[in-house]
Amino acid sequence: MELERAMDEQIGAVTTTAGDAPSLIGRPDLEAPPFPRIPAADSTPVLRQCTALAARARVELLSVHSHAAAEELSQLLAAMGRWDADMLESPDPTMTVLCAAALQDLAERLGPSAGELGARVETALELLHAVMGKGRIGAPA
Repeated sequence: MELERAMDEQIGAVTTTAGDAPSLIGRPDLEAPPFPRIPAADSTPVLRQCTALAARARVELLSVHSHAAAEELSQLLAAMGRWDADMLESPDPTMTVLCAAALQDLAERLGPSAGELGARVETALELLHAVMGKGRIGAPA
C-alpha cells in the first residue's frame, strides 16, 4: 500500500504541478502538453549512439568474451523507454530509420529468449515505428 501511494505521488508530480490543474481546465490555449518535448538536437545524438551500440552489440554476440556494448545499449534503451512518440520534435528521419533497422537486426539475432535487452529493444522499436507511422518519416524499417 505504501508503494502504491508513492507511485501515485510520483505520477501526480510528473503530470501536473501544484495549482496548475484548476486554472488550465477548459482552456485549451493554456493546457500544458502531455509530455515534455525532446528537440531533434537532443534526440538525434541518442539515435546515432543507439544505432552504433546496436551494431556493436550484434557483433559482440558472435563472441563469448566482452558484452560491453550490449550493456551500454541496454542502459540507453532504458532511458529511451521513457520516451513517447509525441515527445519527439522532428527527429532526424535518417537516424530514426537507421536506428530502427539496427535494433531490428539485433532483435533477430537475439531471438525469442533475449531477456531484458530483448524487451528493451522491442520497446524502442515500438517507439521508432510509432514515430515513423505518424507520417513524420515515410520509410519503413
